[in-house]
Amino acid sequence: MSINPYGADLFTAFYNSNDADIASQLVNERLSDSFQDHSPVFGAKPDKTGFENSVRFINKAFRQVYHVDRMIEQGDTVVAIWHAEVEHTGQFLHLPATGRHFSLNGITAYSLENGKITGHWEQFDQLSMLQALDIIPKLVS
Repeated sequence: MSINPYGADLFTAFYNSNDADIASQLVNERLSDSFQDHSPVFGAKPDKTGFENSVRFINKAFRQVYHVDRMIEQGDTVVAIWHAEVEHTGQFLHLPATGRHFSLNGITAYSLENGKITGHWEQFDQLSMLQALDIIPKLVS
């Protein structure tokens, strides 16, 4: 029996909405008050508010379509291997919108309890994102 009431939407809804307010609402509906982020990004705090701030930040900076390639469940944990098509449409760190398109690959895991997300772990190809946006140079051989 699955512990995941959302299916692949567990991983895609926060970002495929492409709307910071909708994503924020989803965070408040789906995350437990005791939520802990084990992989906070962009200087966020590792709690529910920090995760909500990150999701809002990402939705303001990018238009994206996330696809779950594989989803695995074990115990209280659901893992997704995913890829995304991304367009830079808003301010990201010091960089105004460039309109650049790039692909992103990653792995995300959530722990769940009683239909609420209690924990988050994530690794994604930050280097290719920063290179696509010319924030850091591409290596030339």
